[in-house]
Amino acid sequence: MLLDVALDEFQAEGFGGANIETIARKAGIGKSTIYRNYKTKQGLLLAVAQRRMAELGARWCEIAFEPEDPDGTLFRIAQIGFEEWSGKSLPIYRIIFAEATRLPELARVVHDLSLTNAVWPVTDYFQQLQDRGMIAVRDVAEAVSTFLTIAVGGTRFLIMPSQLDDAARDQMARDAVQFFLHGCSTRAPGSNPD
Repeated sequence: MLLDVALDEFQAEGFGGANIETIARKAGIGKSTIYRNYKTKQGLLLAVAQRRMAELGARWCEIAFEPEDPDGTLFRIAQIGFEEWSGKSLPIYRIIFAEATRLPELARVVHDLSLTNAVWPVTDYFQQLQDRGMIAVRDVAEAVSTFLTIAVGGTRFLIMPSQLDDAARDQMARDAVQFFLHGCSTRAPGSNPD
């Protein structure tokens, strides 16, 4: 409840405008409880981000990562990536991006959390593809980041809300898979791996 209220307040007022007293009142708790558990407003925002990263990690674990079917698996990753990015994750990232210059340590922690808590199943899958010689990338974690950025429509959706229908989202996912596999695959696009 508290983290939901905090997220709503951060979204509505921005980090600078969000008020711990208002958050506490809306959550039905004392302000001292927030400070006791989170120390600062940054700590509260970090807790909101940590919860979201854990939810993302759990969501990735719902799909089958099939090294024998990179096209299909990457398509599913792209679909979930778009759904999650355009849904619950986007507001948090917008806040973090907006405050990155003023609070670089918070941005770094959230970035690291996204790698260790949110996208680790995807990173493990990309490492499997790399180990099998199906893709050739210099940095697996960076390849995951690049693929997910392409899959969610790049930074344009960070700025503008998405209004894509299912068909358009599926096409964007297919395009991301083809773009990525064309650039990183050790096989010709569309051919079956041996």
